[in-house]
Amino acid sequence: MRRPPEIYNRLFRVEITPARILVLGFAIAILVGSVLLWMPFASPRDNPCSYVDALFTSASAVCVTGLIVRDTPNDFTPAGLAVILVLIQIGGLGYMSIATVLSLLVGRKISLKERLMIREAYNVLTLEGLARFALRILKVTAVLELAGAAVLALHWHNLGFPPMKAAVLGVFHAVSAFCNAGFSLFSNNLADFAADPVVSLTVSGLVVAGGLGFIVISDLYKTKVKRAERRLTVHTKMVLAVTGLLIVGGTLFIYLMERNHLLSSFPEAARWMVSLFHAITPRTAGFNSIDIGSLYFPTLLLLIILMFIGASPGGTGGGIKTTTFGVIMASVWATVSGRTRVNFLRSRIPAEAISRSYVLAFMGGMLVVLVALMVLRAEMRALTADRMMPVLFEVVSAFGTVGLSAGSASNPACSLSHDFNVWGKLLIVLTMFAGRVGPLTLGTAVVWRRKDLPFDYPEARVLIG
Repeated sequence: MRRPPEIYNRLFRVEITPARILVLGFAIAILVGSVLLWMPFASPRDNPCSYVDALFTSASAVCVTGLIVRDTPNDFTPAGLAVILVLIQIGGLGYMSIATVLSLLVGRKISLKERLMIREAYNVLTLEGLARFALRILKVTAVLELAGAAVLALHWHNLGFPPMKAAVLGVFHAVSAFCNAGFSLFSNNLADFAADPVVSLTVSGLVVAGGLGFIVISDLYKTKVKRAERRLTVHTKMVLAVTGLLIVGGTLFIYLMERNHLLSSFPEAARWMVSLFHAITPRTAGFNSIDIGSLYFPTLLLLIILMFIGASPGGTGGGIKTTTFGVIMASVWATVSGRTRVNFLRSRIPAEAISRSYVLAFMGGMLVVLVALMVLRAEMRALTADRMMPVLFEVVSAFGTVGLSAGSASNPACSLSHDFNVWGKLLIVLTMFAGRVGPLTLGTAVVWRRKDLPFDYPEARVLIG
């Protein structure tokens, strides 16, 4: 029997891989959410939601971004807000961990393919104990979100909010913070609580916990809480080191740049707190307590860098990830120092990890630049510096699944994307999607993988630099 041509196999015999199932699952969640938010019950009768805006909001929630094209508390009904909250939770936890726990509850065993999908979703290195890992994810999430919700609800009740309103605010913002979504039930986000230490520090703590990743939280719990006879993994140490460096460095930079500008009206202690808050939230959370569009240009540039780096592997955020940044920095240092091996804390980083880090950073950078240019073209905006910066900021925010924005000119409660036409909004949706699933995962899902050649070509010498 004649063998079918290769093009036939590629077109009609698509291999079902964990990466493709993961991408398809997120896409289905976004589409289902968009239909629900498009329904009449999700928005006020006098202000119905268009399908494009519903799709954008659903993608922003599932991708835990926080960019908005409608005023969340006023342009959605309680039912619509409930849909958004569920989408945030699904996007933050990952639908695979939820499905795994549901399977365990009904007594079904987890298949090998499902274990591979969990590993793909959370960047776990091994297949061992993945079912228990998924269950631990839900436990950690429940404990941290409930604790954060209780603190915020009690505090807002003490500030004069009715008990039910305070409870709703507490739950919504705790889930949004831990999942690094950045959605708020206040039209000006958290601007009214910029100098409030309870709100700022609680939200910041939840954002950091969600951004660290479940792998790191699990490792910290085993070594520091349970006192197990084991050391922190190199992965955890790198995540903590890079996260600490970015938070401390970002806080100092924002304070020094903005203390006599946007922070001039705050007391000294509040200046440091606001600086800390905005060094943490660009790492994929998207909450803001000051006007982002009024920041100095160098501060906006710093936020773009922080948003591009993003959270950590296995966390609830996007970006190229802290470990990618850490590996690239270690590689640069090794090259400058004349070393052939890349080391971190007396451990050698594999060549594959170094290669993947550079590929991921390159793919992310190219995606951001191309989408920014396409959005500018779709909006027919002149390619000048003052117009380019807000659009670039918006695109990086979408890729990092952050949600910070220079703001809409026509609706101060919305992101800049509110002013985009349909094509501009769809480009931002695709960018949020790519940022959430990861450029490498998306690439392996849409590109046919080729087998390595059974031979090697002669080595060539290429001049670099």
